[in-house]
Order: sequence, then C-alpha cells, then structure tokens
Amino acid sequence: MLIISLILFLVCAFSAAIYSYSTIGENYGAISNALHEKAQNGTANQTSATVNKTSTIDLFLHNLFADFVVIVGGLLFSILSLVVTIFNGLTIGVPFGADLTYAIVTILPHGILEYTALVFSLACAFNITKLEIKMIKNRSFKNTLNEHKRELKDILIMCLIVFILLLIAAIIECNLVSLIASWYYGL
Repeated sequence: MLIISLILFLVCAFSAAIYSYSTIGENYGAISNALHEKAQNGTANQTSATVNKTSTIDLFLHNLFADFVVIVGGLLFSILSLVVTIFNGLTIGVPFGADLTYAIVTILPHGILEYTALVFSLACAFNITKLEIKMIKNRSFKNTLNEHKRELKDILIMCLIVFILLLIAAIIECNLVSLIASWYYGL
C-alpha cells in the first residue's frame, strides 16, 4: 500500500512539474531571479507589509488535520483520500516546474517530511479501506478486527509515523526555511 501511495503521489507531482515547466516559458525562475535582484540592489530588508509568521504548533495542527482527513477518508473507500493526495501531488509539482531553485530552497527542506507523511496517510487510508471491505464481506466487525490485529497495529504505527514526520516538518518550516532562504538568496 505504501508503494502504491508513493507512486501515485510522485506521478502527480512529476506530471504537474513537467506541465508547469513546459508552460511557464520565459518566466521560469522568476522568483529566484527577483530575490537575487533584491539582495543585489539593497532592497532585501525593505518590506512594505508585515509578514505574518505562522507558529509551529498552528502549522503542525493544520497539517495533522489535513492528513487526518486523508486517513479517515479510508472509511469512505479512500475516495476522498485519493482526491486530497492527487491535489497535493499536483500543487507541489507546479513550483518545482516553475522555479526549481526556489522550490528546493523553500519547499524541499520540510516538504520531504510533510509529503512523506501524506504518503503514509494514504497508505493508512488504503489499509482502513481494506479492513472495511473485509468487515463488509464477513458481516462481522468484531471478528474481522480480531482476525486482523496485525493490520490494526500497522495502521497505528503509520499514524504515529505521520505524527512524528509532521511535527519535525512544522519545526523546520517555521524555524529554518526562512533562514535557509535568507542565506541562499543573501537577504
């Protein structure tokens, strides 16, 4: 289930990146170029608006809720889980196709963990769906759960992995990404 989830996510992400790259034309790398120019002309520290920084806890809870929706979507035969994962794969692929440097500097540090958590969430949803189908076939909730304790343990372990990955990703995104971007672009 984990491999199927990973392949689905990667196909969506790469497809969106290729599409974005093929349609962006002369604007490829515009964000990185603008940030480099800001650093070179001395306007890097001038901002016209106050930046609203998201707290680590708020971001962690937001991402945890989003992945929880994917996991619980397993009760609905993983249809919602698939839609959310496909959407996330497509939306993460676009910035990589539009400005690879900017995406590597600002998305990759936390995105590796955050999107790995999404893949685990989808695999968890698939496992829940598989158990649900067995319950329907057996027409017994209790017997199915007793017979498939290993699958239940796997689901709990995957949920714990999702929790840990999202916590680390939130810490990186809220506390390190802006420092990495500032260092790289000279801001």
